[in-house]
Amino acid sequence: MKNSSRKLEFPVKKVVKRDGRVVDFDPTRIREAIRKAMVHVNRYDEESLNRVVDHVLRVIAEKYGVERIPHVEEIQDIVELSLVKFDLYEVAKAYILYRKEREKIREEKKKILEKDYVDEVDKAFSLNALRLMASRYLMRDERGKLRETPKQMFQRVAALIVIPDILHDPQIFDRNFAQREHPREEFSPESLEGRLGLGKRPDGSYEVAWNKWHLERMKALYDELNEERAMKCSWSEFLEMLKEGRFDGYYQKYLEYYDLMVSKRFMPNSPTLFNAGSRLGQLSACFVLHIDDNLESIMQAAQDAAIIFKSGGGVGINYSRLRPEGDIVFSTYGVASGPVSFMRIIDTVTDVVKQGGKRRGANMGILEVWHPDIETFIRSKEKEGFLENFNISVLITPEFWKSYEEDKPYPLKNPRDGKVWRTIDPKRLLRMIAEMAWKTGDPGVLFQDNMNKRNIFLEKLGPIRSTNPCVTGDARIPTDYGLLKLSELYELYRSNNEVKILTDDRALEEALTQRDGVIAQMVIKLPRAPSASLRKPLKVIKSGVKDVYEVVTSHGYRLKATPDHKVLTDRGWIRISDLRRGDALFIQPSGCFGRYGSIELGRILGWLVGDGQIDEDGRVTLWFYGRDKGLAAIIAEDIKKVLGRSVRINEAKDRDACYIVSRRLGRLLREALGIRERLSVPEVVFKGNREMQRGFLQALFTADGMILFGKGGCSIRLTSISKRLLEEVQLLLLNFGIVSKIYENRRRAQVRLLPDGRGGYKKYWCEAYHELSIDKESRDKFAEQIGFLDEPRQRKLEKWIKSKKRRSNREWFVTTVKNIRYAGSEEVYDVVEPITRSFIANGICVHNCGEQPLYPFESCNLGSINVYAFIKYGDEGAYMDWDELAETVRLAVRFLDNVIDVNKYPLKQIEYRTKRSRRIGLGVMGLADALFALKIPYNSEEGFSFMSKLSEFIAYHAYLASVELARERGPFPLYWESAYPKGEMPIEGFYHPEWWTLDWGKVVEEIKRNGIRNSHVTTVAPTGSISMLVDVSSGLEPQFALVYEKRVTVGTFYYIDREFERQLKERGLYNDDVLKKVAENGGSVQGLEEIPEDMRKVFLVAYDIPWWDHIRAQYEFQKWVDASVSKTINMPAWVSADDVLKAYLFAHKLGLKGLTIYRDTSKSAQVLVTPSQKSSRYIALTPNKTLELMKSLGIEPPKIEAEEMSEVESKKRMLQVIYAGEEPEPVSSESERRGESKHPTARFEKCPECGSPNLNYQEGCVRCLDCGWTSCLIT
Repeated sequence: MKNSSRKLEFPVKKVVKRDGRVVDFDPTRIREAIRKAMVHVNRYDEESLNRVVDHVLRVIAEKYGVERIPHVEEIQDIVELSLVKFDLYEVAKAYILYRKEREKIREEKKKILEKDYVDEVDKAFSLNALRLMASRYLMRDERGKLRETPKQMFQRVAALIVIPDILHDPQIFDRNFAQREHPREEFSPESLEGRLGLGKRPDGSYEVAWNKWHLERMKALYDELNEERAMKCSWSEFLEMLKEGRFDGYYQKYLEYYDLMVSKRFMPNSPTLFNAGSRLGQLSACFVLHIDDNLESIMQAAQDAAIIFKSGGGVGINYSRLRPEGDIVFSTYGVASGPVSFMRIIDTVTDVVKQGGKRRGANMGILEVWHPDIETFIRSKEKEGFLENFNISVLITPEFWKSYEEDKPYPLKNPRDGKVWRTIDPKRLLRMIAEMAWKTGDPGVLFQDNMNKRNIFLEKLGPIRSTNPCVTGDARIPTDYGLLKLSELYELYRSNNEVKILTDDRALEEALTQRDGVIAQMVIKLPRAPSASLRKPLKVIKSGVKDVYEVVTSHGYRLKATPDHKVLTDRGWIRISDLRRGDALFIQPSGCFGRYGSIELGRILGWLVGDGQIDEDGRVTLWFYGRDKGLAAIIAEDIKKVLGRSVRINEAKDRDACYIVSRRLGRLLREALGIRERLSVPEVVFKGNREMQRGFLQALFTADGMILFGKGGCSIRLTSISKRLLEEVQLLLLNFGIVSKIYENRRRAQVRLLPDGRGGYKKYWCEAYHELSIDKESRDKFAEQIGFLDEPRQRKLEKWIKSKKRRSNREWFVTTVKNIRYAGSEEVYDVVEPITRSFIANGICVHNCGEQPLYPFESCNLGSINVYAFIKYGDEGAYMDWDELAETVRLAVRFLDNVIDVNKYPLKQIEYRTKRSRRIGLGVMGLADALFALKIPYNSEEGFSFMSKLSEFIAYHAYLASVELARERGPFPLYWESAYPKGEMPIEGFYHPEWWTLDWGKVVEEIKRNGIRNSHVTTVAPTGSISMLVDVSSGLEPQFALVYEKRVTVGTFYYIDREFERQLKERGLYNDDVLKKVAENGGSVQGLEEIPEDMRKVFLVAYDIPWWDHIRAQYEFQKWVDASVSKTINMPAWVSADDVLKAYLFAHKLGLKGLTIYRDTSKSAQVLVTPSQKSSRYIALTPNKTLELMKSLGIEPPKIEAEEMSEVESKKRMLQVIYAGEEPEPVSSESERRGESKHPTARFEKCPECGSPNLNYQEGCVRCLDCGWTSCLIT
């Protein structure tokens, strides 16, 4: 009998577990336990195994039959007796010891979890994992006692993640976003806590019940979808459907998410495990913050960072916009202190705020290579204890590489004005970066050209960098406070006032059209009149001084903005720099008004601007000429209402006119209203209510306007010598939906013979005047909504309009580009409005500022697939279950997309940006263990080929899963502004068909047909903590150590790599002596004769692998990853700074997006020292083609030491860091020979949580091997 666990009719169907649960009886578990015991003592024999198992099953069947249910302990007793019966004493002993060890482990687990039983989830996770869960992940009460188990933690997470699936059910969700918006309803989550759920039982309870935090996120997502007109029912109706069990089918989906984690196939990032279904509710690992060159923005960034740290996240900030040290600060006439000094503020905040009560905050600081303070930044971590909470990276631009290759000076520019501050030798600068990375591990490098090479947003939104398109502060923005200057809107926003801005609904139509995937560009839709709506801006920020261009339209509307700012045209959203003469721009179709004022004050001010004056002594004089004399009484009555006293109307003795003069009115206008000049619209009018603005225009047009009748036509005209006045009046008219056109220099400046007011004529010097004209439908609106004060003119206009034979031509609120010119440098501002992604500036519909992908206010929504979980074992050894991996990828993509919807973001701006791109990051862990199992050396050509295949496979199925989500829920909002509709992809591998192992043409066609839900789907993120939860290697890193001594509160024990342990036991080599030797060998098996040669070739650890092969591994994965790859390039202490420099050049030419170097002992004492580290050469060199690849790229490969170097040479190599004018420092001890330099910058760090020196640097992170503390950079 080959397999006694074959399916036979067996009488015993159930078994009682130790926790009292009754579960299905599984004979295969008995067989596997006996097999392990045999293997452990090197006595495995298939025939003996079958005999023993058959005997055990026969005894169980006879003893318990159909009626009784055995206990698991009783079954194990039968197994022991059976082994003795067949004279397998050593196996019996091993089995007994195994039982005792398992019992010991169970007791330890109970102690860790503070309970008196272990369930199936507790059993599935190791002691190490449970210690980590208890210390960092499981919820505790106010007394510090655990109040949930690992099983309940995973249930809590799955219960939240399933909510978006329910709310996108076709019963209630309209993918076309064509529903009416239902009235918002009040809801108290506490009222239904524990009373709603999935999997309804007969007694009315639920298999999974939602707590109040789950319900809070459910209501928030419903409200969001309802606002987008996607919900087919009201909130109350939805709740009734939940109570009726209409969505109970999603209980199965909940179980899928739960099993995804419990089976260890996938884990979300730590904040999701911490916070899902809890008060904090923040599920993302990292965020990128924006910072501007002013103190307010810097302090705001510090505040935002504190909020993020509190919620369990880390931050990344590009400090390149801050002016350099020594630059002038105009507001104080002081001197700027530079970006590095302000980084200390964030560093201090990090120290003070502990992440979510779980871990210390992590920071990534970036400075672009052109910044004048770049050298200070590079050396900033040279001083011990400075910026300890930061990882820093230099962003290297394409222009730098051009200067480097041409060996020309590279200009450093002041970000304040873009002027060259000084120049620097690019080769010296890159060497300085390499030397500091050699000494301290910082800075890392980011390669901007490689980051942008396959950037799907490049054409529409520009290159990935920390710059935003902006509008000048004098632009008028229609708001519910009136027509405010953008600079005033900024101040109002800063003071926390609720303010709404006017948006053009045509921009919303474009957003909805794009989201539905119908067309990529908007065209003018003539059948329906344009409209506008008030909406709340998400953010208004000051962006500093930038170069701006002025757009002038055929109607006279003007706008100044940065050249990368976009405006809405008949060709879609177009950058100002890309506008063409004649392009149609969309202008404001209706308006909004301020909150105060009166029609009387409006008429007074209108007449003042038209036919009045303010003398130097403060008197106001209003003149009424000829036929307007009869209107003096109306204005006098208005003044009486405003001042509370009458004024006299005076007859002019020398002309046909009358006038009103008033000092009191002058004081009101000058002192109370701030009016100093006449030929402009007063600020109080811009901020006035509808009646005030109507009164102003009515009086102004009556005083200085006219009706001009022509051949079959009629227009209303307003003339003035002030073009500025007419441009301001244009904006007021748009508030009433009235379009006008300005004709400049209608009459040039000249001397003219004019009436002198005394019955004669006299020569007068006349300034050039300009004319504003209103016609077509706008003329009719003027007559209806504003009109003239004198009845004869008003009646004449109304009569002409009524006499027309046909309706006036419709106004479509479109103007055309006349010219664009450079307008110098000005202070500019950013606005973000989340619904239409637009606002109105000076009457023109413009795009949101700051739409650059990635940098400001985006979040990392991460999760990792455990590759090792898909290793299965058959008759021919280990193999990869690719089908199960494909299904897991599909489910994991849906899991992460749901995270975006139920995440409780720490900042509104972050929520907006994240949901615009819906970027997720599906990564890997356990790669090294999978390679161990498959018996493939990490850095062999077969290993590199496996990495590429794996990365491609995950990307392929992730994209298809995201397409499927887009088919159900719609593509990400920025889809039509990306390169996806043109068939482009954000991965390098797509452009190399010779690399394909899958049909990428199918992926592209599916995306073009349905869109894609997520702008990016893959990454390789740090997995320090979650990889410890599932006991596998981190990310794509090689295993750091196969065996090491781990400290815990009750003592020490050996941590052993799972696959290494399995293979040792399989070969009968597992014993304490072997483990001790491997641990003492730095966790490496190289040079140990006790380990067979074939195992030594496969079981390579990080420092067994040459640094160039670390880079190659990152390259193989990066080919198919659309975001970034976090990996540490581990280097032994004895490498030189030249090696680091070559690593940078190699990585850049391979197309990597960035690189993080860690040379052991540069940040901490090296606790685990491998043979390669001891002997100053690589002991195990796996044959591959990496050095050939390096040479083909024009980089001279490093020399490979065939034999161990002399001690003197080793010392030289280890401290080969040469600064200008410096010599290598002498080395005097064996400890220094191993890299423990006495350089004053050498730092010996300890874990801030437990004080352990066991720190491991991988994935761009530092991780404590004892307690699991991690701190990672942001890429």
